[in-house]
Amino acid sequence: MEKQGKPAEATVILRGDGREARVRMRNGVILLPKEFRLAPRRAPARVKAPVKTVKVNLAGLKDAPDYGPRAMTQRLVNALGNNAVAALLGVNKDRPSRWVSGQDAPNEENRAQLADLDALVGHLHSAFTPAQARLWLEGQDPHLGARPIDVYRLEGAAPVIEAIRAFEQGAFA
Repeated sequence: MEKQGKPAEATVILRGDGREARVRMRNGVILLPKEFRLAPRRAPARVKAPVKTVKVNLAGLKDAPDYGPRAMTQRLVNALGNNAVAALLGVNKDRPSRWVSGQDAPNEENRAQLADLDALVGHLHSAFTPAQARLWLEGQDPHLGARPIDVYRLEGAAPVIEAIRAFEQGAFA
C-alpha cells in the first residue's frame, strides 16, 4: 500500500467585480470560507440594435380583390369544379356558386376552409401538372401513409402541404 503524501495546499487570490479575496486551494480545489457569498450571476448586457419603425397601411388589404372569399371561391371552382369544392368543404352543392355570384357569403368557418383549400390548391399547382395533381391526391402517399385527399378531409391542408414539400424535395417516408 502506497503512502499518500500531504495534500498540496496554496493560498490564491480571486479577483472579480473590482474585489479581491484570499482563499485556500487544496489539490486544485478552491476552499471557500463559510462566510463567503457568491454574487448572483448577471446576464450579460445585450446590445440593442437601433429599431427602425416601419409604417404599413393595411387598410386596403381587407378589400383586396384577389384574397377575399369570393375570389378564393372563384379560383377553387375554376380549378376543381363547383361540386368538388362543395364536397371538399362539406357544404351543399349550390353554396360555392352562390358565394361566387355574391348572393350569399361564407360564414367564418367556411372562410377558413376556403383559405385552407386555396393554399392546398396553390401548392398543388406549383408542384404538379393538373393531371399529376389528380393522380397524386387520389393515390397512396408514403409520407402521409394514406391518400392525400383523405388526409385533407380528416386533418386539413397542413399535413398534405407538408407532403407536397417533401415530394418536391425528393424525400420519401
